[in-house]
Amino acid sequence: MTQAAQLPLPDAAATRRLFNLTGQTALVTGGGSGLGRAMAWGFACYGANVVILDRDAGAASACVDEIARGTGCKGWAFRCDVSDEAAVAEAVAAALGASARIDILVNNAGHNIRRPLLDYTLAEFDSLHEVHVRGTFLMTRAVGKHMLARGSGAIINIASMLGHVAAPRVAPYAAAKAAIIQLTKVLSLELAPHVRVNAIAPGYIDTPLTRQHAPEIRQRIMDTAPLGRFGEASELIGPALFLASSASSFVTGTSLLVDGGWTAK
Repeated sequence: MTQAAQLPLPDAAATRRLFNLTGQTALVTGGGSGLGRAMAWGFACYGANVVILDRDAGAASACVDEIARGTGCKGWAFRCDVSDEAAVAEAVAAALGASARIDILVNNAGHNIRRPLLDYTLAEFDSLHEVHVRGTFLMTRAVGKHMLARGSGAIINIASMLGHVAAPRVAPYAAAKAAIIQLTKVLSLELAPHVRVNAIAPGYIDTPLTRQHAPEIRQRIMDTAPLGRFGEASELIGPALFLASSASSFVTGTSLLVDGGWTAK
């Protein structure tokens, strides 16, 4: 029996460029702090210029300044409430006016309210879905049209492990994150083959959101987590780079769990 001919491997230089984002522009919502700030920094470290949208204009500007000083990449900051259709249209137009292109979109803006479902007000319930679900829809609709016209793009939706598993006191948040995971799957079909759409589902990451937990709850989480700790915001950089870059050129429609093994229990 003759051995089948081996297919050629990519050359070493091309392989080393898999994560290279030089010349690209990444737009990160909620990029002024927490996970968004960390991911924006990671993109810039690999050569991307960055647009930061945030309801806190000062935080967005500070992030852009930090990126410019630390990486030499360009950055632009715009105030935006992603649940507001007019604000999204204005911010995306401003971003395209500044950078002329958006190659990577990260739908990261979000917040949480922790209490039993029966104690929620309608306004609180609506606020979570307005930011997480409607915000993801509005941003993707606006930027997705640009990406389709250009013939390429990568969209990363920040979901949560709570979109995969249940926990008490977070029903509206968990439902919103589950909706984002399903939106990711559907959008990956609708925007294929030139635009890839994926989600990252973080577990318990040390951010201003998770610091709302009482100390005893934080300790209980660490005691029961397989890796025995909260994740760090910087630990989202690698997964985000993977999904934003050509390293994941055959990956779309998936939700990447970054939860320290929590959902494996």
